[in-house]
Formats: sequence, C-alpha cells, structure tokens
Amino acid sequence: METSEDLSNSNGNDFLGTSVSKTVQKTSSNDFVRKLFKILEDGQYTRIVKWTEDGDSFVVLDTNAFTTQILPRHFKHSNFSSFVRQLNKYDFHKVKRTTEEKQMSQYGEHSWEFKHPFFRIHDEAQLDNIKRKSALQKKIMLDENTVLVKSQNSFDNGQGSALDSTAEILLNNSVSKSKFHQLKRRVESLEQEVTYLKNENYELKLGHQKSQSRYNTLSENLIATKEFSNVLVTNFNVLINSLTSQGLDLPTNLTFNATMPTTNSMNAAGSPQMSSVVPTLPVKKPTHIESGPPSTTPQMILDHPILRPGFHVLLVEDDSICIQLCSKFLMKYGCTVEVVTDGLSAISTLEKFRYDLVLMDIVMPNLDGATATSIVRSFDNHTPIIAMTGNIEDQDLVTYLQHGMNDILAKPFTKDDLHSMLIRYLRNRIPLCEQRDEVPSKDPTTPPLPHDTDVSSLIREEPLTKKQHV
Repeated sequence: METSEDLSNSNGNDFLGTSVSKTVQKTSSNDFVRKLFKILEDGQYTRIVKWTEDGDSFVVLDTNAFTTQILPRHFKHSNFSSFVRQLNKYDFHKVKRTTEEKQMSQYGEHSWEFKHPFFRIHDEAQLDNIKRKSALQKKIMLDENTVLVKSQNSFDNGQGSALDSTAEILLNNSVSKSKFHQLKRRVESLEQEVTYLKNENYELKLGHQKSQSRYNTLSENLIATKEFSNVLVTNFNVLINSLTSQGLDLPTNLTFNATMPTTNSMNAAGSPQMSSVVPTLPVKKPTHIESGPPSTTPQMILDHPILRPGFHVLLVEDDSICIQLCSKFLMKYGCTVEVVTDGLSAISTLEKFRYDLVLMDIVMPNLDGATATSIVRSFDNHTPIIAMTGNIEDQDLVTYLQHGMNDILAKPFTKDDLHSMLIRYLRNRIPLCEQRDEVPSKDPTTPPLPHDTDVSSLIREEPLTKKQHV
C-alpha cells in the first residue's frame, strides 16, 4: 500500500493510468474516514455531529440520532458500537473527560469526542496518512489445550460485528491463567478429599460387616439356645406326665442337667434355623416302677405323641391348595379349623373369638402376617401364633420373632411337621371349648390330665421370653 509520499518521489515517470490506479487504492483504503470527513465538512448534521472549536477533533452530540439517521444512510448499518470499533481500527481515540468535565462540557454530558492527529478540519490532504491498523491476533489460553484467538480485523461498514461480539462474550466469560490454575489446584484438593472419604467409607463398611457378622452369630446362638430350651421343656414335661400317670409322687422341684449344643451342631450346613420338627431327648424308663399300659409308657409317649382332640385352630392363608391340605391334616388330628385369607380378617376374627392356635401365612393381600401378628399382640399375648413361610433366612426369622410370632413352620411342610408343631404347643393345653363347657373329672381311676404346672406356665410365657431375647 502506497502513501502520498510515495507519489511525490515518483519523479514524474509514472503513466497516468498507474497514478489513477494508486489514487483509487488510496481512496478505497480509508473510505470510511473520507465518508466521515465529508459528513463533517458538509455541515448537514451539525445538530448531531460536528467539528470542535479547535478543529482537531469531532464530537457526536446525539448518539441516538447518529445511530438512526447517519449510520443507516452513509455506513449501511445502525450499530454505534460497530462505528466506534471502526474508529479504533483507524487509530481514533475517544477523548476522556472526568464526570465534572462532562457536566461542564459545552457539547452536552452525553456527547462523544474523537480525535486523530491527521484528522483536522479542512485538511483533506492529511487523510492519506490515516491508515488502518494491521491485522493482529490476540491469543488467550483458556486451558492447557485450548487457545481463544481474537482477530482485531473486522469488515468495514459494520460487517463482521457478530464475530467480534461472539469473541467479546467468550473473553468476558473466560478466566485468567492464574485463576484457572487456582481452580485446578482446588479441584485436585477436592479429589484428594474425595479419595480420603472413599477410603474411610470403605473402612467403616468393613467394620460394619464385622459387626453385622458378630450380630448374626449372636442371633443364631440365641435362636439355637431357645430351640434347645423348648426341647428340654417339652421332654421334661412328657416325663412328668408319664411318671404322674403311673401314680408316682414326685418332688415339687425337679431339675436335671443337659449339655447345651453349639450352633454348629444345630445346623452343620449353615446358620441355625427354627426347626419345624421337635427333636426328642432319650429318657430312661424307670426300672423300679411297674410298667403300665403300653400306650402310657414314657417311651411310647415320646415315640408316638397323641394330640388331644377338640382344639380350635385359625388358619390364615390365601393359597387355596395350601388351605385344602392344611385343613385336611388339622381335621385328621382332631382339630376344628376356621379359615381367613388375609391379615385384616385375621385381626378382626381374633378380636371377636379365641382360638387354641393360629397358623399365620406371611405374604398375603391387604396386610402381611408379621404386621398382623404385631397388632394382635397388642390385645392377645397368650394365643400361640405360628408363621408359615418359605422365607427362613436368619434376618427373616428374627423379624418374625420380633413381631410376636412363637415359631416358624417352614414351607413346604409335611403332615408330620405340622403334627410336631401342634404337639409342641397344644400337648399340655386343655381345649378352650372344654374349659368353657366341661368340668374336669375327679375320678381317681382316671389318669389326671395335664394342667397348669410351673413348666406349663413357662411354655405359655414362651413368646414373650423369646421376644425379649431377640
């Protein structure tokens, strides 16, 4: 690009066509400046923009009118910010004034004054010295791998303003390198803290698992202990009844010693579970007493326990097949059966009537068996309630006992399993119907029926004791 000085040193040897071409290049290179100069020289918009009194700068008196009237007509856009950026690219500078100077200014408080050393009133020749600044790129590190490049060039007459606006938005929302490194150090510190918390959480989790294991072991031992105690009480009571039936006067306080089994002996395959069959301990037949009828000997009673007829059982079950089979077994053992199909019906029935035993399913519509049992225990603590379920995990057993159930009959069960459960809880009881309707016989020839001895009382209080142990 050539200047006027280049033309003055041409020694007159250039052709006329070459001179015209260079003049066109000079004119087009600062056409924006020449348009502005012509507007000021014509004086057509002196109320909007004009030369200052010194003539070495110009002032925009009304930016709104300048934007709406002059820019669309002469510069093909209506963006005052773009006009100011164009001035900056030709090295025009806004004259800065203090607040007091603005208030005292003769051009108005909101006027804009711009100045260039070669832009003067009536001095068109100096316009050739006003050059557009060379293209520059401003690089800003957004992070270690990203660089934002802002070009200082934009198109004349407001073209490219959108690109500049986008660059300004990015620049205004970016952070400095020092700020970035500060944030990076903060993130690294947080990552270290998260790692520490993860390790601490892992250690706490291990400790919790160990505590849970010890708790499970303790629960298993308690269940095994209670199971063994039930077996001892049952067999001891059978022995007392057998000896009493032979006419033997026994001391009022009887004790015997037995070795308590360990958890492993209760269930070698895993954690102990509530057995649905009552194990029996061997009892020696007394040698100094004459043997009575074969059906009344202790050994026969232990091997073939007989359930007294007349017990009334409430069966809480929603499965039709299970209802049929269970009812058939119960009636075979001399029990009368009443069936309800959900927990709510069971609660309502037990509020109105008393039963010798309740067989309670766990999973039922409306209300599950465990919750129904906990509600029943609020007004009935004596009726034995046996859970019938296939969920016999350790935690499930503890839950059932905590809700007030006496024992668990694991599904699927056989008729012998059901019979053993009936023997365990009904052998030493008198059916409720006989307690209400009949007076016990006092015939000395008739063997005395089991009655509420201390041992029987211990069995009746067994649900509360089990609940306290768990």
